[in-house]
This record gives sequence, structure tokens and C-alpha cells, in this order.
Amino acid sequence: MDLEIIICGKTRGEGDTRHIVITDGNAEGKRIVIVDDLVQTGGTLYECGKVLKEAGALSVNAFVTHAVFPKESWKRFALGGDRACFDKFWVTNSIPTVTDYLPNDGIFEVLDLMETIINDLDHFS
Repeated sequence: MDLEIIICGKTRGEGDTRHIVITDGNAEGKRIVIVDDLVQTGGTLYECGKVLKEAGALSVNAFVTHAVFPKESWKRFALGGDRACFDKFWVTNSIPTVTDYLPNDGIFEVLDLMETIINDLDHFS
């Protein structure tokens, strides 16, 4: 698989402001997946997705291991939300109290960790 890495950098301004720039790589004409460890309100993730689309990305998707999403902040990324900039948003079910409530709207897809965890525990026990 021939993959290219694009790096985005973040600087924080006053208050809750942030500035995202592409520091390495070219997004033009690319299908992009942003990989992150966790998402809470998703402000930085959204700003990064917006910058990549403005730079000419064909599609921008997100993969996040832990979907924390306090106060149902995932709703902002769902269809019609003010942060609905991702074509696909993959998360694992590491926090099922959140992921069990994500909509089946074609944007969110929950990847099940249970079989992998059980197999790993069986292997090491």
C-alpha cells in the first residue's frame, strides 16, 4: 500500500482559539484519514479536517481510538451538524457508553474491539 503522510500542526491562541496548518505534505487530490488517539469536543480534529479540505483533499475521514464525546458532542459531527466535515468517522467501541448511541447515518462507524481483546487475553493467560 502506497501511503503518504501529511502532518498538521496546531498552535493555540488566546482563550480557546487554535490555528491549524499543514506543516508537511500536500493534501491536493488526496483521500485522507486523520488518525488520533481520542476525541472529546473535536475542535482540533474539525479544524484540521477543514484545513485539509481547503487544501484540495478529495475526501477527509477520521479514525479515533477513544470516542469520549462529553455531553453528546458527537452530534456536531453527524449529518447536519456544524462540524460535519468528515466523509467517514471511524471509532472503536472502547467507550461503549458513548458509541452505543452514535447514529447509523453513514458517517459514524464503530469498530468492535471485543474479539481482539478476548483473543489477546486468551493468548496471554
